[in-house]
Amino acid sequence: MKKSLLIFILLFASIGAFAQQTISGVVTDKKTKESLPFANILLSESKGTITDAEGKFVLNLKKEITSIRVSYIGYKTLTVPITKNTTYLTIALEPSQESLDAVVLYNKENPALQIIRDAIKRKKENDPERKLNSFKISSYNKLLVTANPDSINGKIDSIFTKKDGKLVFKEVDSSNYSFKKDMTRSHIYLTEKVSEVSFSSSKGKREKILATRMAGFKEPIYEVLGLKIQSFSFYKNEYDLFGTSYAGPLANNALSTYNYKILDTVTNNNRDAYMIYYSPKKKGQTSGLEGILYVDQKSFALQKAIAEIKGVIDIKAIQNFEYNQTFEVWFPSDKEINIRKGKTDDSVSLLGTTINVQRGTTPQDSTKTVRTNEQDESDYVYLSSKTKNFDLAINKEVSIRGRGLAIEIDELAHNRSEEFWNQYRTDSITKRGRETYVVLDSVVAEEGVEKDIYLARKLLKGYYPTKYVDLDLRYLLKYNNYEAFRLGLGGVTNANFSTKYRLNGYGVYGTRDKDFKFGFGGAARLDKRTNTWFGMSYTDDLVETGSSTFITDRRAFSLFEPRLFNIDLFYETKRITANIEHQITAKTHANFMISKSNIESTYDYGFVNDGEIFNAYDITEAIFSVQWNPFSEYMQTRHGRTEIKKAFPQFAFQVTQSVDNFLGSDFDYTKFDARIVHEIRPINKGITSFLVKGGLGIGDIPISHLYHTSPNNPNKDVLLQRFSIAGRNSFETMYFNEFFSDKYAMFQAKHQFKPFKITKGFRPELTLITRFAIGDAENIERHLGQEFNSLKHGYSESGFEINKLFAGFGLSFMYRYGAYHLPELQDNLSFKFTYYFSLGF
Repeated sequence: MKKSLLIFILLFASIGAFAQQTISGVVTDKKTKESLPFANILLSESKGTITDAEGKFVLNLKKEITSIRVSYIGYKTLTVPITKNTTYLTIALEPSQESLDAVVLYNKENPALQIIRDAIKRKKENDPERKLNSFKISSYNKLLVTANPDSINGKIDSIFTKKDGKLVFKEVDSSNYSFKKDMTRSHIYLTEKVSEVSFSSSKGKREKILATRMAGFKEPIYEVLGLKIQSFSFYKNEYDLFGTSYAGPLANNALSTYNYKILDTVTNNNRDAYMIYYSPKKKGQTSGLEGILYVDQKSFALQKAIAEIKGVIDIKAIQNFEYNQTFEVWFPSDKEINIRKGKTDDSVSLLGTTINVQRGTTPQDSTKTVRTNEQDESDYVYLSSKTKNFDLAINKEVSIRGRGLAIEIDELAHNRSEEFWNQYRTDSITKRGRETYVVLDSVVAEEGVEKDIYLARKLLKGYYPTKYVDLDLRYLLKYNNYEAFRLGLGGVTNANFSTKYRLNGYGVYGTRDKDFKFGFGGAARLDKRTNTWFGMSYTDDLVETGSSTFITDRRAFSLFEPRLFNIDLFYETKRITANIEHQITAKTHANFMISKSNIESTYDYGFVNDGEIFNAYDITEAIFSVQWNPFSEYMQTRHGRTEIKKAFPQFAFQVTQSVDNFLGSDFDYTKFDARIVHEIRPINKGITSFLVKGGLGIGDIPISHLYHTSPNNPNKDVLLQRFSIAGRNSFETMYFNEFFSDKYAMFQAKHQFKPFKITKGFRPELTLITRFAIGDAENIERHLGQEFNSLKHGYSESGFEINKLFAGFGLSFMYRYGAYHLPELQDNLSFKFTYYFSLGF
């Protein structure tokens, strides 16, 4: 069963409805014998199928028919008789000189291009999300991973090895026999979902999941529910398939991305449509979309659309539309997606990851192995996800609380009765389906899969869960130049303790400074929907001089933090805070904090202010911070809010105010901080990322609260002595404590190329990097005991990384140039390790 679950994770494959008669075949040109892709195979005026890219087709007939009609543009339509004994057909069509009556050639241009132009031009009046003020619809989805037992050769397999030209019996393999037996009893996997989709022109679209059931799990895996398997319609500029966005065939710039060709005309709901084939203009190593658009001849709306990806995995998505005469709109009625093992070596992008194989890389001794049954289980396993929409209401009042939330899951969704399910199921559960729940419920419980997933989810976030407290792994072990090894333990209460209140705390000890640091706090949730929390905390710890953070930043976890290794300039702070965090919208997170800090430097320093030298001082700050991710998507579960699609650009803004004499504060200053992060991830073309960050400080600001722009070069004389670990967004050639500013701006650009396929296991990645920073510091003479420069002439560095050379490790090479170029060549160079931790999925 574990093997079956592994197939589910890697292949995703499902549903099997058994037909009384299956007919397969191929459609070809009678003269050239070449196959005809996407030819129409009609059982009636509105039912049938089309051939694939190789001209092949399969018909699963549930009732007896006597003939089929085959049509293709430029060929004579042919009626083919069908008998009970028909299983395979080779259909040869005769070319015809007749052209499409409905198509007018403009200057001999491809007529499909004008049709697509009209379809794109009229998207606003055809796309339900742009034409309608509101709509509400219910939907039922069933996803299965399965195989048709009738297609599996269930014979016991005898395995032989070749020795001196003779076959020598080695062992008996009954895996295919067992697999067929299992598939006769149940599916590999099964999930069901009932949703209510609401849309209003003012608040957008939201899916509310009323019921969900995943075989084997008491509570659903919410990350799976957040996965966008298939877009709502084909009208957007991007079309999503299993977590990967492709250029849509009706995108505004689609004519520069796809080739188009008219295949035929068809009739649906007594309305004629053009049947147009589209395919990528440029063929990359990763497969792109191709398929069919059925464009209504009157309105140029979509009646039906098909998208396919063919490679190591074949993906086929189908969406049907129904015509609503009252509102004159073609509305999505149902959709289906199927995934199965592919027949080519072309890479496929799935869940944002490129999937590829290297055929023929089996172990050498496999050529000496002979099997009597050459079938492989993965050849017959497939996934099918079917969604049926019903109870459509158009331009009626809908209630959507809040903004920016893509998915909301009812708190009782995972605990619905069978009576509830039966009200909404549009596709009944078969005996195999019911047995799937029974089998997987027992297997998952027995093997502790649900607990393993819960543990993995926590570990990825940097926690180790216990019954009521999640231990915080960030505090276990760190290293820096001041404390040396920093050992500790931290924790936070989890949902088993309370969903309304949380407590947290930590304690750490530095082996070099021999000092104990600690922190503790608590918070109460004021509103679940807006994720509003009020909290208070106290810390007695070290903070890096010149560091700045956005208080809206989410908790980050990494195995180690490279910059920490070489930091030696810290200040001690005893700090008490009170804060309130609130989701203004699902995509806009705000935090307001008031803090009072007592600060003392661990190094020789004095700050001159109003004729007085401050070696230690008090600061009271009010901080307001906003994080805005306008293109990301979020899901609300009973455990909280989760980002299900990380999209860019992302924006952060923060203002800090310290008022002299307020709650004992010694200084008066104002700070403004801003940050923009952007990533471009075209399929099969690497990743380009940008970071723009800046800060402006006005007033009396001690060195502890200036900006340092993240230097990461140890203060050593020899290049190899500076050999350490490179950071992610730090200046690798800038020496620690070399620059401090009260105003600055920095820019970083990276381009990560696709991995180089040297061997199957050796795929290094090249990343080009350039960084620039400019800034200034007024009245440097006020800072006593520490010498530093400003950045008023602009600081530049560029270089590259070669990552994942061995077990995640790589090398970084950076060069410092421009106004702050140093006389000695080696002083401008940085040569370091890189490390990128990967879980392999």
